[in-house]
Amino acid sequence: MTLPSLLVPMLCNMYIFRRGDTILHLTLLPTGTCFYCCPIQFNRDIEFQLYTRRNPTYPTLLDLNDVTTLWRSNFNVKHPTVVFIHGYSDSALGKGAVTVKNAYLRRTSCNVILVDWPKLTTLPWYVTAVRNTRIIGPHLARMMSWLDAQKAVPLSKIHVIGFSLGAEAAGFMGKALAPRKIGRITGLDPAYPLYMDTGEEGHLSWADAAFVDVIHTDGGHFGFANPIGHADFYPNGGSRRQPGCDLRSILRMGFRRIINQLITCGHNRAWRYYAESVNSPYGFPASRCPRWNPGIRANCVWKPDAYMGYKCDARYRGKFYLSTNAKPPYARNSTRHRSGK
Repeated sequence: MTLPSLLVPMLCNMYIFRRGDTILHLTLLPTGTCFYCCPIQFNRDIEFQLYTRRNPTYPTLLDLNDVTTLWRSNFNVKHPTVVFIHGYSDSALGKGAVTVKNAYLRRTSCNVILVDWPKLTTLPWYVTAVRNTRIIGPHLARMMSWLDAQKAVPLSKIHVIGFSLGAEAAGFMGKALAPRKIGRITGLDPAYPLYMDTGEEGHLSWADAAFVDVIHTDGGHFGFANPIGHADFYPNGGSRRQPGCDLRSILRMGFRRIINQLITCGHNRAWRYYAESVNSPYGFPASRCPRWNPGIRANCVWKPDAYMGYKCDARYRGKFYLSTNAKPPYARNSTRHRSGK
């Protein structure tokens, strides 16, 4: 065995670091299509993990090349199907994916598929991870078409939820399926860096599903500020400084979590709000009036026009605003700004 062949496993292996609730994934070389990249092996590097109420903790792996993995699993054709795609330096074991999965399984009998693709999104290779969203998109489209072809669930009934880079991967999935369309894509603060100037063909857009709803929580930084879906929600104005994400609040969390929370707190609020909405469907009323805060001057009256998250209706169109609490429960479940006082 030559020295280079000895080095390849070490350079391509993924290393996992845990700090409290945070799990970071790192590789010495990226996995992708560049000349120095480790090659992508789809069956190894991308997993479709099925969870149901019958197996809420340990998943069944679905294999596009083996239909028996579907029919021997707990997949139920009578139940709703939800697909969640994690973001950068994360995995299906991360807190976001697990929280959303658990919220759905608490609420109803359903099929939850977590897309696990950590080797394609590892630190510090963000540029490669961005390129990989274009590669995983068609692979996700094949999975959706496979489920449809097996009569497990029609495309029109599938709901795909993506966080950050996962939202962009969902967009490329939708583009690969065209002219057919998935039923719904929910973008949780879709990734903004390196996507901002690519046009609708280069990031998640309203055209990628029959209905696309987007929650903006770190606009102009890690997430998009401008509307890109059929319905775009701006909790607390959609800016990075979400309630509870100010430095004073973060300092109370303890030194270990300061840096991570300071950087990603607002961005992560997107999946936190959405997960809470699953079990509090009417908890996040929103308005077309941007007067989500009493101190904002606007020539309109705040009134509930839509619900953000789980209860979002496919008939909604436009931009919607709301305010949240600084800590769980984030849902105010109120229209306290209706009068504008």
